[in-house]
Amino acid sequence: MARAEPTERPLLPQGAEMASPVTRTKVYGSLALALATTLLPWAEQIQWLVPDFTLMLLLYWNTREPRLAGLGAAFTLGLITDVARGVLMGLNALSYCAATFVALLVQRRLSGFDAPRQTLQLAPVLLAKEALVLTLGLMMGRGEADWRWLAAGAVAGLLWLPLALLMDRTTGRPHAGLTGMAPRGRP
Repeated sequence: MARAEPTERPLLPQGAEMASPVTRTKVYGSLALALATTLLPWAEQIQWLVPDFTLMLLLYWNTREPRLAGLGAAFTLGLITDVARGVLMGLNALSYCAATFVALLVQRRLSGFDAPRQTLQLAPVLLAKEALVLTLGLMMGRGEADWRWLAAGAVAGLLWLPLALLMDRTTGRPHAGLTGMAPRGRP
């Protein structure tokens, strides 16, 4: 008697789908690379369009490995960004911590989504980070607000999907692709 092939994925990963655990070296190395990319001397004409790569990767690790990249890492990376950019001390640190807190708060829900659905959940967080930096800057007397900087949050939301898929491939973490279901081969 022939058994029918199951149409649903198994509850637990099987065989090649099992990923090896991510090391601290890989997490902190990728965060250092993202910080360096964020702090590159971008052209002044497009600087307001450049997303915060550090926050994007920090949120990626918050959803995938929350025990390795938490609020302490967010605060430290935010302070380094503040010092390197010469802005009010603690401005980016506070916004990174707020975004990380929200990501950690909904981490269990995010881990159940594939990358495109995570994009819809995290794009408002990335945009809210830029709005928070602008608002806090105005409250602290930083001068006039250039609302074009909100575009960086929108660009970060658009780049979340390629970043998540690239990092999933780099770390060897299985992902369901763009359709939500892993492809199955026929015997």
